Amino acid sequence: MTSQEQRSLPSPVVGGLGLLGLGIVLLGVGGFVRFHDSSGSGSDRWILPLGFLAALLAAGGVGIAFVSTQSRRWVGGALVLLDVVLVWQSAVNDGFRFIWMADEGELILLEIAIGLLGLVLLALSIQLPAPVAGGSNWLVRGALYLSSVVAAVIIGFFIGVRGYEAKYCGVGEGCDPDDLTGLGWGVTGSLIALAVGVVAIVVAEVVLRQQRKVGTPA
Repeated sequence: MTSQEQRSLPSPVVGGLGLLGLGIVLLGVGGFVRFHDSSGSGSDRWILPLGFLAALLAAGGVGIAFVSTQSRRWVGGALVLLDVVLVWQSAVNDGFRFIWMADEGELILLEIAIGLLGLVLLALSIQLPAPVAGGSNWLVRGALYLSSVVAAVIIGFFIGVRGYEAKYCGVGEGCDPDDLTGLGWGVTGSLIALAVGVVAIVVAEVVLRQQRKVGTPA
């Protein structure tokens, strides 16, 4: 093997980064990402098939990243860098928009999803000393716990809001824009999800500790 071949990136890294980059390009071409939008909520001139194709390509790139440690490190780092750019643009550029189904908060949800996915891939790429029998990499567990709890909190919020709307808002009339009760329901749903997530993490850690004790020789 020549020195040039040794320095070249392996195919999983190239494939993962390539699919991820192509997905980002398609989002821009399809009108889902805009840097100079002055409408206040994003343009409605997007090409939905390109959006689905971009999502499939990005998912394929992430899937390829799991092939090797190096590909997880590169794709995870790229996702974290992309997330930093998204947060930076949303903070300094009033015309920056991401729109999928015209719902509020889609850019924030995208930033959270990309950031957590990048952290999980980076955690999976870090080689730590072999864990005690019955346990697992604490860094990976922490990333998975964080991602699961954040996802549960977001889902709990939307379940609470949708539950309030279904119960108290008339069909076709909608809710009063000044009524913040639905927001309270959403926060309550998030708090319940957070509590359940914390309890689940504690139980999982207790079980893992017991397994390690059983597997440790006296």
